[in-house]
Amino acid sequence: MILSRYLVKAFLSRFTMLLVGLVLFLQTLDLLATADEIMAGGGDAMASLARYVMLRAPSLIETVAPLATLLGALTAMVGMATTSEILAMRAAGLSVLRLVGGLVGVGLAMSLLLFAFSEAIVVPSNSELQGWRDDGFRSGEQPAQTGENSWVMEGSTFIRVGNVLRDGAELINVRLFIPGTSGEIAEIISIGRALWDNNAWTTSDMSRLHGPGGSDSAPLTWQTQLRPEHFIRFSNHPNELSLNALQQYIGDVAIRSRPGYFYDTWVHQKFAGPIVLALMPLLAAIAAFAHHRQGSSVVTVVWGISIGFAFIVIDNIVLAMGQFGSLPPMLAAWLPIALFGTLGLWLVFSLEHTGART
Repeated sequence: MILSRYLVKAFLSRFTMLLVGLVLFLQTLDLLATADEIMAGGGDAMASLARYVMLRAPSLIETVAPLATLLGALTAMVGMATTSEILAMRAAGLSVLRLVGGLVGVGLAMSLLLFAFSEAIVVPSNSELQGWRDDGFRSGEQPAQTGENSWVMEGSTFIRVGNVLRDGAELINVRLFIPGTSGEIAEIISIGRALWDNNAWTTSDMSRLHGPGGSDSAPLTWQTQLRPEHFIRFSNHPNELSLNALQQYIGDVAIRSRPGYFYDTWVHQKFAGPIVLALMPLLAAIAAFAHHRQGSSVVTVVWGISIGFAFIVIDNIVLAMGQFGSLPPMLAAWLPIALFGTLGLWLVFSLEHTGART
């Protein structure tokens, strides 16, 4: 138990240093690339730059956390193997599975923290930063107009909104495209203006452009579950939406601007993404235990980074396939983790049963 805690402590200390270093490095590069654009928005330069750093840092932490976990576990195990500490642990009866299992357990706890951090901090920060970026990094209040010629889908009805004003409470030039039973557009309804008042939409200049009755001006109604907040966020990328918000985009009567499988994939990714922190120590162990005897420590570290890079590439490819509907959403989010996790466990068991030593 003491030996396991010693390895976990070495891992956490390296993870913390790597996370801070990587975030500072990437934040510096990102700030250098966007500083001119930020200061061109007006306002106090230092305050604007500080605000950008505060809003950008959470996303960078979420992005580099898996890499910091991989490198932290890898450097901890390689460093201790180089000084024969791992060998001493093995001689004391500590198995490879127990060594790796302790790190994976810590990685799982870190995954839960990352999920909570993402929901509570990263999502609001990304949303605020994107809104500020869309406003040209101008200081002061956000603009009244937040959208132009945007599309949203409610059930099977496509809705085009010309302009979104007053935080979604006023819509200008709305058109409803209602499909028929065969999938063709059976009816097109135009709404000149829609105002949100008393938890309902009040419409004006509403007419039928296509469908039963032609262009007749008989009274029409807009039956919808859409609220002002939907028009503020429906075009947002999923990394700007919380899990609860994403779930509103899924189902037969979901409100969305992309196909349902796109959002379903990202709902699964909300859970699968943080779990990568539990997988990375396992990938590091593959390199550290299987290849340390075959080359220098540098070669072992490079090999471990290569395994992690291969996972990231495959994960992004499979996730993109899920977003485009080429793979079922659950498979797109969890397949790389299941694949590399199974491979890692098999190799660790092989090392245990063949009596491999570092």
